This record gives sequence, C-alpha cells and structure tokens, in this order.
Amino acid sequence: MTGRWIYRGSAAGVLVLAAAAFTLSYDALHQLALDSRVRPTLAWLWPVVIDGTIVVALLTVLAAKRAPARAGYPWALAGLFSAASVAFNIAHAPDRPVAQLVFAMAPVALVLTTHLLMQQVGWRRAIPDPTAGVAEQQAGSEAAHPHRSGDPHSPDRGAPAGARSRVWAAYQAQLAAGQTPTGAGLARAADVSERYGQRLLAEFAADPTRAGHLNGNGRSAGRNRRYRTSQQDAVRR
Repeated sequence: MTGRWIYRGSAAGVLVLAAAAFTLSYDALHQLALDSRVRPTLAWLWPVVIDGTIVVALLTVLAAKRAPARAGYPWALAGLFSAASVAFNIAHAPDRPVAQLVFAMAPVALVLTTHLLMQQVGWRRAIPDPTAGVAEQQAGSEAAHPHRSGDPHSPDRGAPAGARSRVWAAYQAQLAAGQTPTGAGLARAADVSERYGQRLLAEFAADPTRAGHLNGNGRSAGRNRRYRTSQQDAVRR
C-alpha cells in the first residue's frame, strides 16, 4: 500500500469517527435543549452552535498556521466550547459515574478527531513532491542550453512567428532605458506568454552575444554583457 492510500484511508477513518462523535453529542445536546424548553423547531440548532463552533474554531487554527498568523483566539474558542459541550453532555447523562463518562466521551472524541484531521492535513502539505527535483533539473538544463538544435524544450518550440524578434527588441529597449528586464515585462511588451519571456530572458542573459547574432543585431552585445549579472539575478527572482 502506497503512502497516498495510507493517507487517504486514515483521513477517511478520522472523518467517520468525527461524524460518529458529532452525531452522539448532537443527540445528547438536542435532548438537553428540548428538556430546557427550547422550541422543538429550533432545538436542533443548539447542538450545531455548540459542536459546530468547535469544528470551525479548529479549522480556523489550521488556516492561521497556513497564513501564518496568531491563533490564540481560535484556540481559546475551541477550548471554551469543548468544555461546554462536555459539561452539557454530562448534565444530560443519568446520575451514575459510568453513564456520565459515556456521555462525556462523544464531545471529547469530536475535538480529538478534528484536531487529528488538522494534523494530517499539515503532514500532507509537508510531504515533498517527488517531481519537484526533476522539474528543477530540467529548468536548470534549459537555462544552461536554451537553444540547442533539436531540443524538444527549445524556447521557440510552438511559439508564434516573429515572437523571438519582438522579445529581443523589448529586451534591448529596456536595457537602453536603464531598466532591468524581467520575464513578465518582456512578455507584456512582446505579447507572448510569461513562460516564453522568462525562457528567452534566461537565454539572453546567459549568452547575449549569441542572442544578438540570432536576431541579426550584434551592436548591443557589449552593452548586454555589462547587464549580464543583473539579468541572471532577475531570472532567479
């Protein structure tokens, strides 16, 4: 069994347990609301408010971790309503210690399973993508050899006619204006995709002499060499 299926199976198990705990706690809180003379048509809202607040507060904690932001208030809210849910479940139980313990377990299980699901989501985000390293290696290879003959990853593969010359003209214009060209800026100026602009920018920065020769203009080669370092920094950004 692969790690992906283990994660999915455990996540499904946690969801089932959380739903069962919510249902048991819901029944006790619903009966308590009816015993407290809450109108039957509105009594179902009482357990939703109590246990629903716990779930929403814990999910807010997870969102705060992704931000990242402080999660003191959501944690306090989850703790307060968890204690209230346990107390109300015990209040509905028969006056026997074992029965009170049975009723208290449902809201406790709801809190713990919801928190466990949050941890699994965090673990899932921490798992590295096995294809990321391969993609980075391919990107580095393309930057080092941006225009090899017959390369299926050549920048000009599938590009519209005249796109390279437009990008080159925009590149020269930005250098002449004292600007540091970026892939996005070249793409906007030449009306091409940002990815294509970034690839050609990497090529121009890596070998400006060759780029000028390919476009029939070698006069700006010396000027491009002076900007070579800044262009490579822009590509890395």
